[in-house]
Formats: sequence, structure tokens, C-alpha cells
Amino acid sequence: MSFGEGAFGEFAFGESPPIPRTQFDIEKNQQSGSSIIVITELFGSKLIEYFKRHPDELKTMDRRKFEELIAELFDSFGYEVQLTQKTRDGGKDIIAIGNKSDIRSKYLIECKRPDPGNPVGVGVVRELMGVKVDEKATQAIAVTTTYFSPDAHAFQKRKALIGF
Repeated sequence: MSFGEGAFGEFAFGESPPIPRTQFDIEKNQQSGSSIIVITELFGSKLIEYFKRHPDELKTMDRRKFEELIAELFDSFGYEVQLTQKTRDGGKDIIAIGNKSDIRSKYLIECKRPDPGNPVGVGVVRELMGVKVDEKATQAIAVTTTYFSPDAHAFQKRKALIGF
């Protein structure tokens, strides 16, 4: 099934829209060796506009591409970003390090792009909290294209009351 011609050309349902090569390059990060999408300001604004017009595309894009997109977002915020390996990532997909005003902060980011309509369960939230404590991170963030289950919300609220 095709969406037809658009700003990013023709692409099939469930695929990420192809991006013109003239507006970005995938390069190897010299420090970490991971692939990071290097996006110009022009491309970044076009990407934001595209997903504003087609938010459902986030729900069906390739899961690894979703992780790369979130990594690029944190990179654009000025964080030093490391995208973890695709499998056995230790409960986090992205490590983002911030150094603002001589304060170092470490964010662990878990990206969940489940099939549309499926919530993120309490197990993901519990695991992420455990990884945050184990790695002494400043904050743990779960990013999703869907919603959190009622049990996940309840768990987070209970832990927020005691400082997690």
C-alpha cells in the first residue's frame, strides 16, 4: 500500500519515508563509532514539520530508526549522545550526557515503538528504574509512540513519592 507522492517521495505503509540524500548524511561518530544522523538545521525543521503533519508515521517507522531519531533529537539539544547496540543494550537505548554550568548529567533513554495500540507495560518502567539506580544516572526517560499501561503509571507515581 502506498501513501503516494509527498514531500519525501513515494513510500509504502509501515516504512520510514525516504529522506533526500542532499539534506543529510549518515556518518560514523569518531569517538563512539556509532552511526549518528547528521542533520542540517534546514533538514531538522523539515523533519519536525513532516511529523507534525504525519504523526502516525512515528507509530510505524522502523524501531531502530525511531531510536536514531530520538538520539538525534537529544544531540540537537546539546547532549553528548551514545546510541547503544541494537540488542542486549542493558535496558537503555541511548545515553545522553549533558555538561551545563559545570554540572554533569547522565540521562538513560529507553525508546519503545510498539505496534500501534499496544501500551508500554510496567516491566519496562521497573527495568528502567533499576538501570537508572545501577548506573547512578541523573534521570531515566522512557520515550514511546503509544501510551503507558495503568500499572506503569501507578508504579511511576509510587516511586516518584519516594524520590525515584
